[in-house]
Amino acid sequence: MKAHIIENGVVVNTIIVESLDFMAGLVEAPEGTGIGWSYTNGQFVDNRPKPEVTEPAAPTKEQLLAELQALTAKINALG
Repeated sequence: MKAHIIENGVVVNTIIVESLDFMAGLVEAPEGTGIGWSYTNGQFVDNRPKPEVTEPAAPTKEQLLAELQALTAKINALG
């Protein structure tokens, strides 16, 4: 079974064991939980920072035309 090693209320590692008696501080690892999760009162909570997702700015008409010119030059250079 998978077990989490909990230190100061945080999952610091996940190991495979035959029994939770293998060492102190082991808690059975529910599917989907992992390193960095908090463990309090028998509950796992994902407190890891969420990655910031930003959409890239759409290119301007001038940028697209410049890219087109560069690609056209490369194609023409091929003969």
